[in-house]
Amino acid sequence: MLEPLNFDVAIIGGGIAGVSIARELSQYSINVAVIDMHDDVGLESTSTNHNLVCQGGDSLSFRPGTLHAELNIKSIPLWPKLADELNFPLKRVGGLWLIRDKADFKRYLRLYSRAFKSSLEPNAPYYIPEGSFQPLEFVNRKQLLDMEPYVMPNALGALHDPNLCIIDPIKVAKALAENAKANGVEFLLKQEVTKIERQGITYSIYTRQGLIIKSTFVINASGIEVDRVAEMVSARNFSIVPLKGTLTDFDEEVGKLISHEVHVLPRMEDLPHVKAVLPNIYGFARSGIYLELTYKSDKAVREEAVNHNIKVAKELFPEIPFERHIVKSFTGFMAYTNADTGWHDFVVDIPDYVPNWINIVLGPAGVSASPMLGKKVIELLIQSGLRLEPKKGFDPRARRGVSS
Repeated sequence: MLEPLNFDVAIIGGGIAGVSIARELSQYSINVAVIDMHDDVGLESTSTNHNLVCQGGDSLSFRPGTLHAELNIKSIPLWPKLADELNFPLKRVGGLWLIRDKADFKRYLRLYSRAFKSSLEPNAPYYIPEGSFQPLEFVNRKQLLDMEPYVMPNALGALHDPNLCIIDPIKVAKALAENAKANGVEFLLKQEVTKIERQGITYSIYTRQGLIIKSTFVINASGIEVDRVAEMVSARNFSIVPLKGTLTDFDEEVGKLISHEVHVLPRMEDLPHVKAVLPNIYGFARSGIYLELTYKSDKAVREEAVNHNIKVAKELFPEIPFERHIVKSFTGFMAYTNADTGWHDFVVDIPDYVPNWINIVLGPAGVSASPMLGKKVIELLIQSGLRLEPKKGFDPRARRGVSS
């Protein structure tokens, strides 16, 4: 049997959550490992993200007072600096939330009023520094057509949020991981965690491939498997629903006709699906999301889901022949909390009865919140007694490959 590997902090999961935390921890003089079953990072839920970064009013639409809202809003000013340091593309495309009738207008008017107040006033709960956020604006039909000439004919106008950005989540995850690796974090890839034993306030993590990783602190950032991993040490103090989403990508011929993230509010008959079309960072277009409750193992792309995504795209842009320009359709899972009450919140938490263990559940808008996530975890680790001394020579731009 191999000798155990010893670390101060072990992070289970190499998705956007795990590598964001790893990069933040790499600024301190501690031994950190990231464990993932794949041969590279960002290959599960991160890879099937909508590619949208909640930079503006959409982040303010999250339920006030939740961790979901706090981490997303506080991440807004962090994204441009992160993109500059790690040299990944962050493109501001803006969003157009279409108004079809008075009901749409009333809902967006509430969002508009709240966004203005919450983002710009210094005494607001989630103050965004000046220069990080451009105010939302209502546009009429003529202005809307100037911005999106092929948009649906029954749109009276839109609420325009100029702040929304798009990224490549896999590229972001790799950049974070490579910077963490260059600053001393060890990546244990192709290692599937099968058992974890707790000895007081330390842990032994066993992998199917024969490694034993001993660590004083464990961060469970294992995505859709977060509940299964937590159960290994009786640390599951949350419940999740595995929500499967199907997205459809269209080629550059379609992508060049769409400039903004465009969506409409779903009617009752449309729920729970998301009705949106947006460009991606490489010039393609994306439609969806078709959502369904199913088993975690069910990764099949259903014809019904693809047809829904095409229908949504054609509803928003009737003149564009989306059905002739499909590149691919794919599925991904996100962990949805509080399904019984109908609103989602993040979990970044130490169970009262399992010391030195942190559960991370992000789910919807988790990529958007990732810059602030690591800082939140640092707070919890310090509260738990981990001494963090800033590392001399930390380089925020250095890169070193992690894939095996």
